[in-house]
Amino acid sequence: MDFNFTQEQLMVRDAVRKFCEKELAPIAEKIDTTGEFPMEVFHKAGELGFIGSVFPAKYGGSELDLVSRALSTEEMAKVCAGFCMSLGTSSLLFGNNIYKLGTEEQKEKYLPPVISGKKVGAWALTEPNAGSDALGIQTRAVKDGDNYIINGSKTFITNAPIADYFIVITRTGGEAGEIQGGTAFILERGMEGLSTGAKFEKMGMRCSPTGEVFLDNVRVGKEQMLGAEGMGFLGMMASLDVERAMAAFLSIGIAQACLDKSIQYAKERKQFKREICKFQLIQDKIARMTLEIDLARTYAIGVLSMIERGKRCTKEVALSKWFASEMATRVALDAIQIHGGYGYMKEYPLERYMRDAKLLEIGAGTTEIQKMIVAREIFFR
Repeated sequence: MDFNFTQEQLMVRDAVRKFCEKELAPIAEKIDTTGEFPMEVFHKAGELGFIGSVFPAKYGGSELDLVSRALSTEEMAKVCAGFCMSLGTSSLLFGNNIYKLGTEEQKEKYLPPVISGKKVGAWALTEPNAGSDALGIQTRAVKDGDNYIINGSKTFITNAPIADYFIVITRTGGEAGEIQGGTAFILERGMEGLSTGAKFEKMGMRCSPTGEVFLDNVRVGKEQMLGAEGMGFLGMMASLDVERAMAAFLSIGIAQACLDKSIQYAKERKQFKREICKFQLIQDKIARMTLEIDLARTYAIGVLSMIERGKRCTKEVALSKWFASEMATRVALDAIQIHGGYGYMKEYPLERYMRDAKLLEIGAGTTEIQKMIVAREIFFR
């Protein structure tokens, strides 16, 4: 498919590809095994402008479009999806929310160190009893004079064990389930009462650290509030469209890596005195993998166009994430099947791709939530 990418977009894609081949590919298997986040590589990504590509130059960004960022995401995910997820969380979930909702003072304080890779951001919404039911969070921020005192806990938070900055969604009013009454605060590691737990041991995305955030009488001033009081859930909903649109390219990157490996293996592997690419059942799998990846990529790029034109696209974003995430899992499983016993071995990357792909059917809104969003948009909008 010819997407008529600009020369600048292709240059960005190629630069990220070279970076990943040099810095990530040699360590991808190791950091999956150890669960270690490669902070030095993260710093280099910041220095090269890969973290803050979509932000204005005044904050250290490169002022690129969303398609350039998507191509970068796909290239990174092909090599190490866990690293890509942590980078995207710091840049998009933390950084983009600061840029869209923050005051100028907040932007000047928090964006440059995150964009440069010197600091890591996290976005904390999910709680032990509030996952898909985001409006059911119990973390509270109670006004005390000119300050707010925050109590509660968050879980399954990407980057929590290593983050320097946190956007924490709280309730300052309203009841569980109500869209009104949510308020976001920018917190920093080292604040009294804020602590994080040990990183979780996960099935996939293992080099991307995930953990808990504990808030025990954390006192903050109004200058740490992100956006207007009581409007935090509305700001959250707006940011999720961009996150989910980019999550599709994480899935596409993983799937493309599976396809590339499978084509190479099918050309080289011989059974019954001929290469297995000459068997129709293998050809069927490769053809179907190609079809699904191309469809996911084409639709996902169309969604980005809608976002950049300011069009409402909540339904389209949900469709894109839903299809791409399930597609990546199917493609990864087919790739393992093509590789046979070797696909099941850790010395080959296919089992890692499969483990990484599965998370994208869960994180940033489960497949079931995406289906609910699509139905809601069809019937009630």
